[in-house]
Amino acid sequence: MFDDRMRALAGLRDEGEALRRRAWSAAKVPGEPGSDATGSVTVTLDEHGRVANVAVAAYWRSRLADEHLGGAVVEAVRDAAMRRLNAWGEAYAEPVSPEPVSSAAGLQQRLDSIDSATLPAAEREAALMALLEVVESIEQGLDEVTSRLDQTLNATHTGHSPHREVTVELTGGGDVTSVRFDRRWLRDAHDANLTRQLTTAFRAAYEQVAANGVPRLIADSPLGHAQTVMRDPFGFARRFGLAG
Repeated sequence: MFDDRMRALAGLRDEGEALRRRAWSAAKVPGEPGSDATGSVTVTLDEHGRVANVAVAAYWRSRLADEHLGGAVVEAVRDAAMRRLNAWGEAYAEPVSPEPVSSAAGLQQRLDSIDSATLPAAEREAALMALLEVVESIEQGLDEVTSRLDQTLNATHTGHSPHREVTVELTGGGDVTSVRFDRRWLRDAHDANLTRQLTTAFRAAYEQVAANGVPRLIADSPLGHAQTVMRDPFGFARRFGLAG
């Protein structure tokens, strides 16, 4: 029973690692910048899908009314996200080079050593109990996260530029819902300053999401503990003398 559970853990880890490597490889493929319909706003996303830069064209006032600039920014962000999603999907379908055997099979080789029966029965039992705790943490964490997910995703987090010239609102999942400007400041704002203040406001809003959004929800749940263990399976094995 112990060997079966440990091998199941190793198998799940290997499958998860393969998916992670494929997703990570796809995520590193840059999507094209997005823009609004008038071409007044251009947005570039980083590898995590967050707004890395917002550029406002010098001619934007000839194509947009002041009150429509915020909507154009949101439109450009969504266009960039769609382009990135398309690029991600194409890259994800491409084959990924397998992980070196020395790394991918390392945990399995350690677990195979259990068959030598060198581990005392008491320690084998303790390791099994610890493994079951990890499984229970995953189940409890999933239940807890699921029950609070809608509330967290629908929450609104706000970021401002230093003097509140620009305000950006994001959902707990990081989706942009609103971009607003101080009207008096906007009348005379230079396009380069618009770019700086927008980028700063987005950065501040993402910091609020990181502190209160889905990543924090997971980290504060039992699932966060399980993730820590799964990120370091060798540490788990070392606790019970299963790894050198």
